[in-house]
Amino acid sequence: MEQSIELKHKARLLAIVCVPHEHRVACQQPGCGHGVYAAIHVVEDSGELIVLGSTCFSRRYGAADALGAAKFGAGGGRLLTDDERALLAANTRDLLSRFEAEAQTAANSRLADQRARELARQELTCERRNASPYSPEPTPLQQQPTLPSFSRSGSRPWPWQHPSRTSVALLEAPGGAKWIRVEHCDSSQKLVPWPAFEGWETALPKELGVPDLSIAAIAVHDIVEALALLRRIGFAGPYVGTWPAVLRRT
Repeated sequence: MEQSIELKHKARLLAIVCVPHEHRVACQQPGCGHGVYAAIHVVEDSGELIVLGSTCFSRRYGAADALGAAKFGAGGGRLLTDDERALLAANTRDLLSRFEAEAQTAANSRLADQRARELARQELTCERRNASPYSPEPTPLQQQPTLPSFSRSGSRPWPWQHPSRTSVALLEAPGGAKWIRVEHCDSSQKLVPWPAFEGWETALPKELGVPDLSIAAIAVHDIVEALALLRRIGFAGPYVGTWPAVLRRT
């Protein structure tokens, strides 16, 4: 019992992985050597990395959960690619370093998404705070809005824009195409190509919304999600301001 407790303190369960049956690997428990393919346990024991089948792991450490949850993989284990399987056999430490790098990349991506969402929420909150409290009756839905006139004048080119929420936002695609976020008089959000170009209807990811041909704009489902997604794929912005100020950036 004392020896078992001492082993637990020195050992760490780093990963649980699996391989196809035809590519099973040898369990490294002394006296075993059987081929294992599911729930292969990678353990660091007294500074040494060893690969164990689930049965030998339980016998060696006293129970299946003796060392707690694995740092990478769980259950039957992560299925390894051919390249990863070769590393498991030849250089287990390099395989674990790859797992660590993947986990860090995923964590960084989640953090970037969280920050993008927060920035988008802040932009909308700031815009709402600066908007006039007066909100006239929206234009009846039966009326077809006039298509925007893409002039270079400073007057607002969207007759359907909300009359009291005049702030807009400029976004620029990696290829240089520009889009303006405009609030509709019904309080929905639109992304307008500026100027309109052939194929604008399919230029943005379809998850953002659907083309509204009556006003030549993308009707956005969720502006916070949309801005976060556009940042992830390389869009610059948003640059927020009144139309005359934003126009000077185009």
